[in-house]
Amino acid sequence: MKMLGLMLLCAAAAFGDPIYTIVQLNGSPSTGYAINSVGAVAGWVEASSGAQQAFSWNGGNFQTLPLGSGTESYAYGINDAGTVVGNTYIDGQSHATIWSSGSGTTVLGANTYATAINNSGEVVGSNGNAFAILNGNVEDLAMPAGLNWSAAYGVNDAGEVVGDGRLANGTFLGLVWNMNGSATVLGTLGGNSSQATGVNSSGEVVGFATMADGYQHAFSWLNGVMIDLGTLGGSSYAYGINASGEIVGYSYLADGDQQAFLYYNGSMLNLNSLLPANSGWDLEEAFGINAAGQITGMGLYDGQWTAFLMTDPPVGGANVAPVPEPGTNLMIAVAAGLIALLRSRAGDGQPRRAIRLLLRPSAK
Repeated sequence: MKMLGLMLLCAAAAFGDPIYTIVQLNGSPSTGYAINSVGAVAGWVEASSGAQQAFSWNGGNFQTLPLGSGTESYAYGINDAGTVVGNTYIDGQSHATIWSSGSGTTVLGANTYATAINNSGEVVGSNGNAFAILNGNVEDLAMPAGLNWSAAYGVNDAGEVVGDGRLANGTFLGLVWNMNGSATVLGTLGGNSSQATGVNSSGEVVGFATMADGYQHAFSWLNGVMIDLGTLGGSSYAYGINASGEIVGYSYLADGDQQAFLYYNGSMLNLNSLLPANSGWDLEEAFGINAAGQITGMGLYDGQWTAFLMTDPPVGGANVAPVPEPGTNLMIAVAAGLIALLRSRAGDGQPRRAIRLLLRPSAK
């Protein structure tokens, strides 16, 4: 497979053909966050008022989702039936929201968040305690001892749920809620915190965790084993994983720039390297990937932040060659300055917009 990927990259370079095609979902500032098996995308777009509004996109049909009495909304999940979940801000408070073509818009109580939905219609989120909603019934998920707050960010079709919880000292650890109702607390990569953001049908979990040096690295976790996915030069964050174990997210480069990545076959690839030269795109964040290898996220297109959908033309999967990670000496050389740079760009060391995206409590 590596040789096949190398041949494809060489062919692309020789003939000027892209490994991936890419579509701009909307001309306004927007972010694609979730994608279902047929390539329908959910996310948010800047409305004419300047506020953000949840949207869905399917085959070129872009539509904003009803705001009702709200002033702002965000979509974080979409299933194969096209049902979208997220949250709507009403009088300054978040309300978990479910947008369904069959039953209209359902808005939950204040200070609730909905973050993901599976193909059984199970919705997960948080109201201070991670919860799951199935057939209209809201059930709090187990709160492990020592935690005083939790949130769920992903759910697979088997009903396995992932998220994180807060310790008394204010740090966070990733959580996996098993199908039997028990919860597993994840470790770190040598630091003091972790967060689980997505899970595939095999129960493989992705997220990010701190290192002993203060950087954060994307990880995958399966059956108790956490694997460091590496970086493109600085900290990295994983958000989406498909059934084949292909992972997307974003990473800082050694110079402090932020780039979307695809982790495939043991290597982290800069998504921009999979587009033709002079495409006009600078892909900064990737959040969702489906079984066909289609990817959604946010990038700069001719200087405008906008949502995208990437598709791999050959077989709908990631036929790409691995690109080596930066050398250890380079990492050491830039470490001191980069830590300061990352913190200045990301506030408290979390990725940009992470509080809004992943619903951490405002005290974080």
